[in-house]
Formats: sequence, C-alpha cells, structure tokens
Amino acid sequence: MFKNNTNVKWFNEQQKRKHLFKRDEKFPGLESLNINDPEFHKQWHLVKKSEEGNDINVIPVWLQGVTGKGINVCIVDDGLDYEHPDLKDNFFKEGSYDFNEHHQLPTPTLYNDNHGTRCAGQVAAVINDACGVGIAYDAKVSGVRILSGTLTDADEAASLNFNYQENHIYSCSWGPADDGKTCEGPSPLVAKAFKNGIEKGRGNKGSIFVFATGNGGLNGDNCNFDGYTNSIYTISIGAISSKNEHPPYSEACSAQIAVTYSSGSSKQITTTDVSIGHLSEPVCTSNHGGTSAAAPIAAGIFALVLSARPDLTWRDLQRLAIESAIPVSVNDDDWVDTVNGRKFNHKFGYGKLDTEILIKNAKTFKLLNPQTSYESEVMEVNGNIEGDIPVSSSIIIKPEHVNKFKHLEHVNVRVNLTHQRRGDVKIDLISPHGIVSNVATSRKKDASEKGFENWLFMSVKHWDEDPVGEWKLVAQNELSKTTKGKFLNWTLILYGEE
Repeated sequence: MFKNNTNVKWFNEQQKRKHLFKRDEKFPGLESLNINDPEFHKQWHLVKKSEEGNDINVIPVWLQGVTGKGINVCIVDDGLDYEHPDLKDNFFKEGSYDFNEHHQLPTPTLYNDNHGTRCAGQVAAVINDACGVGIAYDAKVSGVRILSGTLTDADEAASLNFNYQENHIYSCSWGPADDGKTCEGPSPLVAKAFKNGIEKGRGNKGSIFVFATGNGGLNGDNCNFDGYTNSIYTISIGAISSKNEHPPYSEACSAQIAVTYSSGSSKQITTTDVSIGHLSEPVCTSNHGGTSAAAPIAAGIFALVLSARPDLTWRDLQRLAIESAIPVSVNDDDWVDTVNGRKFNHKFGYGKLDTEILIKNAKTFKLLNPQTSYESEVMEVNGNIEGDIPVSSSIIIKPEHVNKFKHLEHVNVRVNLTHQRRGDVKIDLISPHGIVSNVATSRKKDASEKGFENWLFMSVKHWDEDPVGEWKLVAQNELSKTTKGKFLNWTLILYGEE
C-alpha cells in the first residue's frame, strides 16, 4: 500500500523493542539488592541521582557484599524504639541499657525521646517494606539511654564503656551546650572511661567513639571548647549540606577530622522515628538534621569499614578517615595545603567521608605501630594581653624529644590564661612549618571572667608533620581592645606512631 504512494520516502516493518533507558540510574546493580522500602527514594545521602557525587557513595560497597555484618553500633542517646519494624531485627539487647531509669531496655518514655531512634535508623535500619535503609543494614544496633534525665559522672562513664567488648562503635550526638559561651568537657571519671575504652574495648583494639562537633555555629561556637569533641580518643564529625556546602550551624575547629551529610539546604535526613503508641504504619521522618544526623552517618560508614577490616584499631580508623576524606567546597578560603600533602579546613576537617574510598583503602591498610607521646615542660609566659598586641611564646622540640616518633598525629596544647572577658581572645598554634591551627576563636557571647584553666585544646591539622623545631602559641584580643588578661603558661603535648 505504501509502494505506490509518492509521499512515502521510506518504509520498513516496525518491531517494538526496548532500547531507550532512563539515565538516572547510577548503579545498574542496585536492583539486585531488592530495596523496596517506601522512603528509600528520599534518602539522598545514600544515593543522590540528581547530583552525582553528593552522597556518601555507599551503593558500590553494598554491591561488594559489605553491609556491616558482625559489627555492633551503640547509640548513646535518649533511648531507642527497639520494636520499630525497621529496627527490631537488628536490635542488640545485650548491648543496651537505660542509665536514666536503670532498666535493661532503653525505652523512649518522654514525649521528645526520638533522637536516638532517628540516629539508630540511619545506622542499621533493615531492608524491608518499612521506612528506609540504614547505611550498615546488616549491623546490629544497641541503645544506651543517658539524655532523658540527670546523670551521675559514674553512670556517664559506665555508659561509654557499657559492654565494650561487643559494642564496637559508640555514636554520640550530644555534648555541652552549643550556646557560644560554654567551655566544658568530660569529668575526670568520664575521661578515664574514654581512655579505658580505647585501651581495652573491642578486644584491646579500642572502642570507636564518634562525636558530633556541635550545632553552635550560629552562636559563634567552636568545637575546641567542647572537651568531648576535642579529645584525641574521639572522631569528631561535622555536617555538610546536600550541596556539599558548610551549613552555618555546624561548628568549626582544629580538632574536626571530617564531615558528612545532614541538613543545611532544603533537604534533611530521612530515617526511622519513634512508633510507640502508633497503631498504624511505622513512623518515619524526613526532618532529621544537624550534626546530630552527621555523626550516626559516620558511625554507619565506620561499621562498614570494620566489617571489612575488623582488626583495625581506633587509631587506624582515624588515620583512614583522614587519608580517605575528600575536600568539598574547594573555593572556601580556609582550605590550606598541609605538609602531609592533604588539605585541611577548620569547617570541613580533611573533607567528606566517601564510603567506597574508605573501604578500598581499608582493605590494604597496614596496621599502625603503637602510640607514642611527648609532653614538654610547662612554658611560663606571664604576658599581658591588652589592646591588639599579640602575646607569643615558643617551645622548641629537639630531635631527641621525638626520636621514637615515626609519624605525628594529634597535637594538644594545655593553656592557662586569665581574662576579663574570655570570648574576646583568640589563640593560634603555629607549627615549625608555618601551619596555623586556630585552636581558640573569639566568641561574642562568651563573657566569662574565668579564662582558661588547664584547658586542653587539640589539633589534627599537623598530622604527619615533622614536629622538630619551634612551635608558637599566640594569644591576643580580637573582639575588644579594651579588655585585659594574662597569658600565664602553656604545655605542648605531641602524640604519634612509634
């Protein structure tokens, strides 16, 4: 019928076939995981199809069969809805306890006890038909309840060592007030619990303590005024938005190791929510955020790393995180090249965690030698802080001081300083190579007259530097030139690999 039609230029028998495909599927093998969870499509931090690269890059790791099996993550928080359909199959009862009411089960009983359940879902929500999926969906998750009432130092210390042979990672989305004026850390008893955990926990390989850097950025706060996040025994994690940008609430400091995703743009984190008292569908939320959401994402990623390399120590994992992190928002003016060849930024640490890179590097990682340290003598300064004139003091590190060091890791400075208004002062640590750590930034809201009494600041910015030479500590007024103080003394403490 077409042959004699002069309007037909070409004809051929047509057959229906599938040859056009959507280009929004980043990982063709994703279907093999049979993820049918109804909220999974909202979990952009796991796989963000619209902006490739703006997620934690976990899908390739799942497709390798690395899913967190054999690892237990303890959510130290306000309880855990262990009967939630997305959590009950992964709940680790033996690793759980309620230190607020002294019960075995960490039941959320207060109206706002939803924080821990949300964090738990981020880590280990199972693949099923409820809510979404956890990063380490074959890991187990326990709950230790401490945030729903008053707590003694003894109970807080016990919570961080609870069943520390079977609880491998402690995810902690809490700390002192993020009000821009508090300077507070763990009590001596709690500080001992951290040390006990890294020495004896997890079969002497060390408990992994993951802490959120804090949400006080809009108050001018800095995570070096928080003795939990600036401990050498913790991994401090800040937040970035879905656009790989620094959200204003996320605190910056020289102790921050890395960042990962949370709220900050129009998108927040989708996860489980407390379902107790709800008789219908399991409760989910798409409104989880802050550095509270960043820390459990990191804990979930670390659970995957430990499931691939369970022999890693607490220091191995810190080094892996530093060496594997990827700089983001690279036009931010705080990025500097460090002596170790990596970039560091007080807002982002060494960059964002990339799960695939971490797992790849973990598989060939050579275990570190034991830790070594050197503490200088107390350097007396007694310099007056007034006007805008900086007060500088130096400590010289000689080769014989660090002859046991193979690599430098954490750097502490212990400072004694009086001041009429603590928030006016900024303090910088300058290494022999000229690398500057802003260990203390000025804070408008901090009107304390206490100054710093044996306060321990920390920096990871000098990782792998040669510590030999002149280390300078410089204190000066920044916000006001009329207040006065005195830089009394300081001590330099170096930690590294033998």
